[in-house]
This record gives sequence, C-alpha cells and structure tokens, in this order.
Amino acid sequence: VNDGTLKESRRLATKFLYITRHPIANIYATDKFVRDSMGGNIDFEILLKNYIALHKYMKMDENALESPVMWVRLEDFTANPSSVLKDVFSFLDVSTDDGVVRNILDGIASINSNPNANYITKWCTYGIRRHGRLIQKYAGDLSALGLDYDLDICK
Repeated sequence: VNDGTLKESRRLATKFLYITRHPIANIYATDKFVRDSMGGNIDFEILLKNYIALHKYMKMDENALESPVMWVRLEDFTANPSSVLKDVFSFLDVSTDDGVVRNILDGIASINSNPNANYITKWCTYGIRRHGRLIQKYAGDLSALGLDYDLDICK
C-alpha cells in the first residue's frame, strides 16, 4: 500500500547537476566540435543565442523543479577539482572522504587548469573585433543568467 511517501521519496532522490562554461569559450568549443565532427559551421550569433536559450531553459527548470539543483562552472572545477568534486559529492549525498576524492582524481590522466586559454586567446586576437558587438548586444541576457562570468576577458 502506497501512502504517498514512496512517491515523495523518489522525488527527493532526483537531483539535477548542471555544468556550464564561459559563454565565449563554449561558443568556440561548440564551433570546433561542429567543424571537426560534422564538417560544418554555425554562425557565432546562433551559437550565442543557443547558449542563452539553453541556460534560460535550465534556469526555468531550476525554478520549476521540486528537486535540488546544483550549478558547476567548468572553470571552477578545473581550477580546484578536489574542492568542487567534494561539493558535488556532498550535493549528491555520497562520500566526500579525501581518499575517495583523491582516488577518483588520480584516475584522471590530467585536468587542464585553464581549458579556455586557447579560446580566450582566439577571442582577444581577432574574435572580439568580429563578434564583440554581439557580446555587447546580448550582455543583458548573459548577465540575467546569473552565472557571474566576466565578459571582458581580454584584460
């Protein structure tokens, strides 16, 4: 006999982990994937609008879901993998023991501490001249996502 608690306990067992990346790096990485894997190109503005739309959708889900949600920025993970992994494990209610975390991280060949470096260089070298107006055009939409990414990355 189900008194309603079974359904509730299943709902609480569902958690959503969203992993995001700086929008400019994400656009260049997606563009590289499309070119290398599919032999095509997608316009920069379309990729930017897709990034915004996807993140808006995830934010709407976050507000509508009755399940816990955690956001992880790729840059935070690569800068401090142990700490972020512990936070993720804590969110998932699994062991955050240093040995467990170390064992998992030791099993990874390497973690690039700055995975966006090439994309930032590309952006600052010529991308900003070609597409900087688009980042300005959509700066309000990007800011409204609440991801706290600095769009002025060529400092």
